[in-house]
Amino acid sequence: MLPQLVKKVVANNPKKLANLIDLVNLPSTLRDFVGQSQISRLGCFTRVWSYIKANNLQVVSTLQAI
Repeated sequence: MLPQLVKKVVANNPKKLANLIDLVNLPSTLRDFVGQSQISRLGCFTRVWSYIKANNLQVVSTLQAI
């Protein structure tokens, strides 16, 4: 998302931001991958995405495929 769009969404719906920041309990497979038992949804997404980028797991021809 573009930063301007994110600011607009957060301004209109502060609960959406709270859902991204609140800590959630992770399932066992994701807990092993992340290394924590609780993390925010945004933090989990960031870690998974950085792992995908670091290991070149994204298909270059179609950027939507992993």
